[in-house]
Parts: sequence; structure tokens; C-alpha cells
Amino acid sequence: MTYATADETLPIPRYWIGAGLVLAILLSVVPILAHPNLPLIDLPNHIARHYIAANPETALSVYYDYELAANGNSTGDLLWLVAGRHFFDPYTFSSILLALYAANLVLATMVLGRVFQDRWTAWPLVAILVVFNAPFFWGFQNFLLAVPLALYALAGWIWYENARPWVRALVFMPVAFAIYQLHVLGFLGLLAGIFGREVHRLIQAGSDWPLHFKTHLVSATPFLPPIGLALAGALAAEPNIYGNMTHYGTLQSRFDMLVSPVATASADAPAVLGWTGAFIILALGAAFLTLRKSSGPRLVLAPKAVGPICALAILCLAMPTILDGVGFVHIRFPVVLVAVLVAATSWRGVSSAQSVAIALVFISLAVWRSASVENYAEQHSDDIAELATVLSEVPPGARLLPVRMTPLSPGRTDWHIQAHAVPISEAFVPTLFRGAHGLKVNPDWWHLTMAQGMSMPAQFILGDAAIPSERLNGYWPDGISSFTHLLALDPLPPELTQDADLKLLSTNGRFSVYAIGGQP
Repeated sequence: MTYATADETLPIPRYWIGAGLVLAILLSVVPILAHPNLPLIDLPNHIARHYIAANPETALSVYYDYELAANGNSTGDLLWLVAGRHFFDPYTFSSILLALYAANLVLATMVLGRVFQDRWTAWPLVAILVVFNAPFFWGFQNFLLAVPLALYALAGWIWYENARPWVRALVFMPVAFAIYQLHVLGFLGLLAGIFGREVHRLIQAGSDWPLHFKTHLVSATPFLPPIGLALAGALAAEPNIYGNMTHYGTLQSRFDMLVSPVATASADAPAVLGWTGAFIILALGAAFLTLRKSSGPRLVLAPKAVGPICALAILCLAMPTILDGVGFVHIRFPVVLVAVLVAATSWRGVSSAQSVAIALVFISLAVWRSASVENYAEQHSDDIAELATVLSEVPPGARLLPVRMTPLSPGRTDWHIQAHAVPISEAFVPTLFRGAHGLKVNPDWWHLTMAQGMSMPAQFILGDAAIPSERLNGYWPDGISSFTHLLALDPLPPELTQDADLKLLSTNGRFSVYAIGGQP
């Protein structure tokens, strides 16, 4: 592996770098802002929570309470309650937040590249290729917003590493605490990058490492309060309502981790997104393999980045699939690692023609990826428009039971689609997230809730199919009589509805809504 030097560099005019930055930001935000609904798995639940938080006096108050708490997972909620609810509806606000994430991921990678390379370069713009990653398609809103802020903070930490240690400690005291409150995993990514850099500096100090350690120990103080809060919270907290299981995962989960910077998270996503992800992996892989070369067209690594890259790589490998009941933790940090890696590398030994060829390859991939996501969002928005028409027949305060005819493990995009009934119909939905984000279910309705990953198959609820044992902890203790309305996410066959006390109210596309037991 070769490291960055000042020679063999093909200068690129700043106005070309600026034009590339504008193009990259446009390609990242247009697919997000072009359509009202995004095909992100968890996003409907976040939108529903924001609606409840901003509308405490609606029919939903019978079922839900909302109380903002500083819990290391509150980026979107803070922004919504402080400013967003005064200017936007929750749908528009969520799109704006995700557009800010996308633009900031590209910009933060550029800023980090400026710090690593001591100059502005165009290569970090390839961060556009990992904007639409598995955490994005999962809809991990708060984590996504925190990631670029952590990259900015890492850039600031390295930029000011020659400042007096106590000055840097004072500057970063509020920064570290703020990022921890926005999202604890974003803080963990920042902590890993900074720890890696400081360990590398100790190694570079050689025999003088004890003096270096003593001199710079005060620099660690900004991170002690958040770490202390996290440990105290873990020790004093009540059992996680989703279970306290921690599970490292299978070999398949490690593969999912490796491809997560370009994965879609759901098997029902368009195949073209899988193809774009595969070509991005090939292109980036081919580029990073040139780090082994010592001459000719190749990437070189900035020495300052060695520690952060090693620490983040270890963090990626160490992360379990489920951490204290929180799922899909293992797919969150690889995108951070890729962003740091592209920021830390730059091209050497590249002719003008080769530079143009490299640019065309990655621009083409970025345009293809962006167009594919935009088309996916368009299809999903059309789907939600049909759902909204059906939900308009559901009265405020209704208790809505979602069912589907698909198998137990369908594509994940529609896992939480029923949450749209909260802002559209002000209806109770049993599958909303609760507890971890300030949303609480009133005690009288706790028995009807379960933040599980999908609605129940209709043949279990309306038919005589045996309910698998892993589904016995569902939300139908008294059968469908606990609910006032039923939402079918797929057409129901007549044999399931003819003997049930259901009245069809509306059908549009694949969606139908029924009144249960004579309800209006």
C-alpha cells in the first residue's frame, strides 16, 4: 500500500470540483424530493410518531402519549418539535431531513477529504454512490442524520490536532455530547474514528509515547460524559420492551454487512437497484485494489487516515446483528467506513485521458443509481396514493387491524405501511414503534400492540390456519373484535371474508378496508 505524496498529482481546477459537488448533491437529493413517499421500511412509523407528537389533542390521544426524552436517538424528533412542525407536514419534513442527510454525506466526505489530503480533490465525490445504502432503505432516520455530523466532527478533530489539548477538549465537549444525544451509534462511529487516530499518533510517537499520552490525555475528556451516560443508562434502564437479546449473527449477516453500503434491504426492491449496487462494488473494489500499486494509475492513502480506517474496520467486524434488542446494528457502520476510505484516498499517476475515463465511469454509475432510486420512489408513491384513498374511509379514532395474504417473510418495504393510517385517518395501529422514541401507548391498549416487523397473514386471523408458535405473542388477544376496522394489504379471497363479520368500505388497487362487527 502506498501513501499520499505531493508528486504525480494531476491538478483539477477548483471550479470543476465545485461543479462535481453540485452534480453529486443534485443526484442525491432529487430522488428523495421528487416524490411524496419514499420506499423506506421504517419511515412510515417515524412519520406517524411525528404526527402524534405535533397533534396531542386528536382522537389519537386516547391511544398514544408522546414525551420527548434525551435518549441517544432523537435527531429527527428534536428537529421536528423545534422547527419542522411549524412549517411542514410530517411527510414533507421527513423528505427534507433525508435530503439533508444525502447532501451532507457527500459534503462531509469532501470536507474530511480536504483534511486528510490538505487540499480539495474530486475523488471524495464518489460518496454519492453509497448515499442510498441499506440503513437508508431501512429508514434509520436518526442514525442517517447523525452520520454526516460525525464525519464533520472527525474532520474537525484531525484539523485541530495540533492545537493545545485543553483547547480542543473544550471545543469538543458540546460536539461530542450533541452527537451522542442525536444518535448513540453515530457517536460510536465518531468515537472509533478518533480513537483510531489517537492510537496511531501514539505509535508514531515511538519511544516518546508516554509523554505524548500524558500530554494529550485531557483530549479524551469530551467523550467521558457521553460514555458515562451510556453506561449508566444501560445499568439502570428497565428491560427493553423489544427484548434484551444480543446476537452476533450468522455468516449471512456478515455478507449483508459487507454489501450494506449499496444494498436495498428488501427482496421486493427493483432488480435494477441490485445491479447498480453490484457494479458500484466492482468499480470501487477495482479502484481500491490499486492501493497495492507503487507506480502508474493508483490510489494512495493519506497517512492520517490509517488509524480511523483500522478502528472503523474493527468496529464493523465486531458489531452484532442485534444489540440489546436493537436489530440490524451490523449494517450501519460499513457506509461510514467507505466514506472515510474515499475521503482518505486520492489518485496518482493518472493522465488526463485516464482521469476523464475514471470520471465518466463513476458519474455514469451515480446517474444510474439516482435514476433507479427515483423510479422506485415513484412506484411506491403511486402505491401509497391508492392506500390513502382507502384509508380516507376509516373514521378518526378507529382501531385498525392490518392483515396480508403474503407468506410470513414477504418483502420488507411494506412492513410498516399500515402506519400511514395515523396521519391520514388518525387511527390506532398496533405495529408502531414505542418506547425507544418517546412514543408511549396508553396502558388500556398496551395488550393490542406489538412493534413487530410485519402485519399478520389474513389466513391466521380470519381463517383456520394454525398460528406458528413464534407468532403467538401477537396483538389479537380477543380476536378481531378488539379492533373496529380491518385493512387488507392484498386482495382477500371470498372464503376468508364470507364467514367473518366484515363490511367492505373501500377498495383501491391491492388495498381494501373493512368495518368489523357493524362499525360504520
